[in-house]
Amino acid sequence: MSQVTIIVIRKARPEGRTEMNKIAVTTALRNDDKSVQRALKISSDLNLPFILRNGRSLDEIRREGCYQGLLVTGNNTLVFSYQGGEFFYHPGLSKLRIKEILNGKKDKMIEAMDLKKGDSVLDCTLGLGSDALVAAFFSVHGSVIGIESSSVLSYIVRKGMEFYQDDKDFHLINSMRRIKVVNADHYSYLQKLPNNSVDIVYFDPMFRIPGKKSPSMQAFKPLSNQDPLSCETIKEAIRVAKKRVVIKESANSSEFTRLGVNKISGSKYSPIAYGILEKGGYSD
Repeated sequence: MSQVTIIVIRKARPEGRTEMNKIAVTTALRNDDKSVQRALKISSDLNLPFILRNGRSLDEIRREGCYQGLLVTGNNTLVFSYQGGEFFYHPGLSKLRIKEILNGKKDKMIEAMDLKKGDSVLDCTLGLGSDALVAAFFSVHGSVIGIESSSVLSYIVRKGMEFYQDDKDFHLINSMRRIKVVNADHYSYLQKLPNNSVDIVYFDPMFRIPGKKSPSMQAFKPLSNQDPLSCETIKEAIRVAKKRVVIKESANSSEFTRLGVNKISGSKYSPIAYGILEKGGYSD
């Protein structure tokens, strides 16, 4: 008997990004009715096609549908699989950074933000949420909102932060649970916010350009928005910020000059620098 593939095609969103046409949802090889139902729920949430696994390899499904990547749901797992690798939500280096802060060490991003307990942070380029997680930990009770334009990536991170478990690190878990993940275009989102409504507005556009020395980062390529920050976005961020806007970039980046950054923070030998725009100090 020939195998049957069931594809559920959702109605396309008028504002849908190209990523929506290149990604589908399926289940782990070993699956049951519950895992199929979870996959169907994700398919509905993200407006993506669902592909019944039918014992096929992920490579077979990708080739047959010309998919750039697949969201694979298993037992409490959600993995993005692409040709050459896969990734799932993990706190990554933020876990180490939080431990170092607890041990009395300073964090360069926190210093650049001049973050205080109770401050609110708007991370406009959330990515995997590493910086937002450190900010949420340090601000203690301050609100942290992460904006991510990729619907798939924001979904993975939101669900990952919601269900991630670590019985030995309650600081990490408490910080995760306080981050609000929003799938939106950061410029449009900023336009809707009142003046001086967030203490710090943060950008990390470096996430948008995966480094050649980090093959695993290639997983994000079909998901990421690689557009450069616009001066209009920075103007909106300055309007919204009470204290300052912070932009993470490579050291000596020409982006700082293009965006009108008037102050740069970073150690002498670090490849990373933080551009700081103080409230009232920006001119285009």
